[in-house]
Amino acid sequence: MPAECITFPWIMSSEIAIEQEELRGATLTLPPEQVSVTRRIKARALENKAWQRLDPPGGGWGLFGYHTIPDGAKEIVVTEGEYDAMAVYEATGKPAVSLPNGCRSLPVEVLPMLERFEKIYLWMDNDTPGQEGAEKFTEKLGIRRCFLVKPSCNPAPKDANEALIMELDLNEILAGAAIKEHEYVVDFAGLRSQVLNEILNPDKYKGVPATSLPGLTSIVKGFRRGELTVLTGPTGSGKTTLLGQLSLDFAEQGVNTLWGSFEIKNTRLIHKMLQQFAREPLQISNPDSEKKLNELADHFEGLPLYFLKFHGGSDIDEVIGAMDYAIYVHDVEHIILDNMQFMISRKLGRNSYDKFEVQDMAIEKFREFATTKNVHVTLVAHPRKEDEGAKLSISSIYGSAKATQEADNVIIIQSDGKRKYLDVKKNRYDGTLGYCPIFFERASGRYQETPLAGAPGGKVSQAKAPPLRPIMAARSNKIKADEDVEDHWESILNGSTNTDE
Repeated sequence: MPAECITFPWIMSSEIAIEQEELRGATLTLPPEQVSVTRRIKARALENKAWQRLDPPGGGWGLFGYHTIPDGAKEIVVTEGEYDAMAVYEATGKPAVSLPNGCRSLPVEVLPMLERFEKIYLWMDNDTPGQEGAEKFTEKLGIRRCFLVKPSCNPAPKDANEALIMELDLNEILAGAAIKEHEYVVDFAGLRSQVLNEILNPDKYKGVPATSLPGLTSIVKGFRRGELTVLTGPTGSGKTTLLGQLSLDFAEQGVNTLWGSFEIKNTRLIHKMLQQFAREPLQISNPDSEKKLNELADHFEGLPLYFLKFHGGSDIDEVIGAMDYAIYVHDVEHIILDNMQFMISRKLGRNSYDKFEVQDMAIEKFREFATTKNVHVTLVAHPRKEDEGAKLSISSIYGSAKATQEADNVIIIQSDGKRKYLDVKKNRYDGTLGYCPIFFERASGRYQETPLAGAPGGKVSQAKAPPLRPIMAARSNKIKADEDVEDHWESILNGSTNTDE
């Protein structure tokens, strides 16, 4: 769809650009006097900033505004957006650059470009994602040389561009920047701006929505960093299918996601997610199929999705090491581990711990990791063996109560073999509990919500959570057929007919 765009060049120093090309086995020849080079162009639609394109694909990373920095500069302002960098430079004359991918990413490829600066001002947006990103980037850049910009005026501007529009003194705002507080010590002055923003703008702090399941979003209020979510459901209920869909919802909104699939091979998982991403069957019946499939793969490759290469029983510490690496290199914000029982099976065979002790240790490590690294960890846990068709509860999750005690969110896929609903049993964010009836749509490989999705008033007490409600008669035959297709598809993914998704 044609749209009027504004373009922002990503600039890199010539020396670093040549070094990166050499690492790739290529040669980049530039005149000796050329100190910077344009590596890529970001085109953004004027009417809708979510419409963006990078040209050329795979052209490397750079920083907008880098070519304006004097050779002897020892200080630099790093902003979240291009207009913010221009505002800082216009109002203060200080060298300013913008991150190539907003507050969610600081690619390791650009770190060498910032090594020479003794003082780095991080001026991110004055909201939760922006401030979380700023604190995370200090760990990459060095805490002692990073100064976080948090305007204290009332009302506080959202970003540097808004501060310029409000005719504030940007030099004064920069002068008030301070290094990150000790991670375990903070005072009200350091939290004041965020607290007041949460009160005045509560919708901005709810989290990234699950766009394909608005009823679920209305209950849990979206995806938030620093939380642990436990998902359970009967064997074959579609836990992996649901998480594939949710991970695409978040990745399409820029949430960097790491998948750890210990039960299903990555190739099979991605096969399923490609259909969900296409929202239609993957056709291979005509001469154009291969071309369309490659176009789909090109778009899918552009999503911030990464996959762990573990399979079956794995060492927990090795898994956590890989997770830590993904956070540093790829700025991962959401980690999915599917599932806990498969992952810890190797540990069980190596020591004298019983299975419950091993599971408790794993839960404790993942809880600590989510908190200290400020990432969202979603953990799949199998339920205990219950009578077929029995409704599951929090106490149905396999093992001790550790998993549900440590979790911020507990979601159960309830199923009686014919109908399903998502049952939110725990929600630390605001305490809202509820249920969300769903059905499987064959064409897209996705779950859809029924018109009954979400509880009246947004809340249902755990004690009175309703049984599965009948779905409209006009849809009953179609839904049953689709459920059969889903069961068949899940068995194909696993290569058997008896394993979970």
